[in-house]
Amino acid sequence: AALRNPQVHLVDHLIASGVMDEGAAYGALAAHWAIGLADFTRYPVDTALIAPLDAATCLAGHWVPWRKIGASTVIVCAYPEDFTALRPMLNTAFGTVILAIAPRRAINAQIMAKAGAALARRAETLLPAGDSCRNFSPRRIYAPLCAGAAITGAGVLAAPTMAALALLCFALALAYSQTALKLVALMASLRRPPARTPAQALTEALTNPPTNPPCQPAPPTLHIVPTDADLPFISIMVPLFCESRIVARLIRRLERLDYPSTALEVIFLTEDNDTATASALSSITLPAWMRVLPVPAGTIRTKPRALNYGLDHCKGQIIGVYDAEDAPDLGQLRAVAQGFAKGGPRLACLQGRLDYYNPTHNWLSRCFTIEYAAWWRVTLPGFARMGFAIPLGGTTLFFRSEILRKLGGWDAHNVTEDADLGLRLARRGYQTQLLDSTTYEEANSRVIPWIKQRSRWIKGYIMTYASHMRRPSALLRDMGAWRFFGLQMMFAGTVLHALLAPIMALLWLAAFGAVSFSDFAAAHILFQFTTIGFVAEALMLAANYLGLRRAGHRLSPLWLPTMMAYNLLASLAA
Repeated sequence: AALRNPQVHLVDHLIASGVMDEGAAYGALAAHWAIGLADFTRYPVDTALIAPLDAATCLAGHWVPWRKIGASTVIVCAYPEDFTALRPMLNTAFGTVILAIAPRRAINAQIMAKAGAALARRAETLLPAGDSCRNFSPRRIYAPLCAGAAITGAGVLAAPTMAALALLCFALALAYSQTALKLVALMASLRRPPARTPAQALTEALTNPPTNPPCQPAPPTLHIVPTDADLPFISIMVPLFCESRIVARLIRRLERLDYPSTALEVIFLTEDNDTATASALSSITLPAWMRVLPVPAGTIRTKPRALNYGLDHCKGQIIGVYDAEDAPDLGQLRAVAQGFAKGGPRLACLQGRLDYYNPTHNWLSRCFTIEYAAWWRVTLPGFARMGFAIPLGGTTLFFRSEILRKLGGWDAHNVTEDADLGLRLARRGYQTQLLDSTTYEEANSRVIPWIKQRSRWIKGYIMTYASHMRRPSALLRDMGAWRFFGLQMMFAGTVLHALLAPIMALLWLAAFGAVSFSDFAAAHILFQFTTIGFVAEALMLAANYLGLRRAGHRLSPLWLPTMMAYNLLASLAA
């Protein structure tokens, strides 16, 4: 049954299922094929043989040229059954070749020892320069920013009242458009209320009932795919940095996922200078389907660079990404397999929902939970049904591997590489769908770290927006007018809204008489703001309340009005 999936080799199936350990399995495989086992300890790979090659090709094919014996070259392959298909290419490159075998991990280790630095450099530039922000200098926008600041300053000096009214009008126009967009998204999200999925039902069946169970209908049939042999092979990458404290808990959560270990691999990506995390992982006996992959140092040290480096080591038809603190639904991977099976060939990505498992820790965690509930269960589904491009989150992402590789992976120089990748998928005509399955994380509950995190997100939005708007005409052509408008509202609109929120807060004070703007603000401006302000706040309360209900959180609705103060923290971050 394992051989029905071309990504699952018999030797891996035997090791992952615990029938044989790696040494016994490969010893039996060597005896069956009547070929030798490569001893890399005594005879490492000849550097001269691998230097001219593309090491990524060797990783993808699970082979490496080992040593010369006379006029022949010994090729070490992890899966001898694939050697026939490789032979024509190998004969062209090396002439006469002889087959030997070794475990995939040992082959990868030899490739990393000889070409790891080159692969690390490749990870930084995997995305073509035209799609990356690595060559986009902030100096390119200094001139227009300075010009705009000069014009604004001159206006304030020459006519302060008119300048203030112009700023108020701009803030009101943005508020009008944002409110209208939220209203349409809210209405769109109400069209088809989400039902409980097989993944959620399976999670509840395999675990104790949660403290706050979601108010959802009875579970449907749990049958997703005919048999485990039909499930696609999934590679999960988990970037880790200074996570020694939680790796044991993470491994326990991943071990509980309801997916055959013979069709699953988990790769922990660790930075080469993170000795604490590496030590914590080495102290744990990992299952055969989990492994640690150190990422060599480079000119930058970012999460997307680590993901690009790990991409060469993934052999799955589907590639997923989790974060260190994630606690996914137990049936999530089966839901992913079902989603891709139902989706057409243009379905490139499934994005799972995110939620928090510590919502009642303090006020900040409550507000963060409310924000996420509204975004993932109301606003983003509404945007998706409106046809907008979906800015991806940083975790619970699943891709068709061939499409992800065709797009060049992640932008290693973008701090919100996920949002950028979502836009690139849309620009190339691929589809992204929301997965009706949830991954729980730990909400940031301290003010200063929260502001730093949100500042990084907003910086990434600015970088992504500037990168894609380098050629507005090409962006409009790729996305169409409607998606182009959505991008403007979601990226530029979000940043501007955060920057203008303090002005709007002052107008709220003026509307209630706490601050007097009588010297420079016309009464009708304040009347318009008061009207749109109440409508916007009502929509925000409705979206937040609906999101909490759909998420099953039992936070008191009395916390909802405090989101106004919470949003001002985003202004500070901006």
